[in-house]
Amino acid sequence: MKMSKVLAAILALVMVFAFAACAKAPAAPATTAAPTETATEAPTEAAAPEGAPEMNDVSDKITAWNGDFTFKVNDKELNNETLADLTKWKVKDLELVNSKGTAMTVSYAGYAIKDVLKAAGCEDATKLTLICDDGYEVEYTITAENAPYTLIAIEKDKELASAGVFFAPCLEETASNYAKNVVEIKAE
Repeated sequence: MKMSKVLAAILALVMVFAFAACAKAPAAPATTAAPTETATEAPTEAAAPEGAPEMNDVSDKITAWNGDFTFKVNDKELNNETLADLTKWKVKDLELVNSKGTAMTVSYAGYAIKDVLKAAGCEDATKLTLICDDGYEVEYTITAENAPYTLIAIEKDKELASAGVFFAPCLEETASNYAKNVVEIKAE
């Protein structure tokens, strides 16, 4: 009789541990964060659409870029000095496919497009025409979803912009709307 009670107790303990082992562990919080509409607000996980790249505020690491980049937004010239107070964002290890079908991994650092448009006095603009130094043009539409992930980048793979800036719509997986040496943006 004593043996059956001991066996029953052991069996009960085994069942308790078995049920505990089957319990689902709590999900780890997501690490993807995105810049928000204004430079003063902290990134939030809720703002990140599925598949969005991780973006980090690097304003404390980059107070200003060395170099004399300039570009125009609706005829207003912007440069290192006029954008100095904006939040600086970095997206690392962005995977893209170019027009030849070749996969590549790149990193960009720069300013959120909405902050740049606000600095230029056209914060309500949604349609952009980006003009590069060689005459190449890109048409782009700003939406609430893509705006926090669209950068006017001063740096690509740690290389500073020289003859204009980089345009990096970081939610896109193909390089067709990315542009380098952007010297002018027409915003509507």
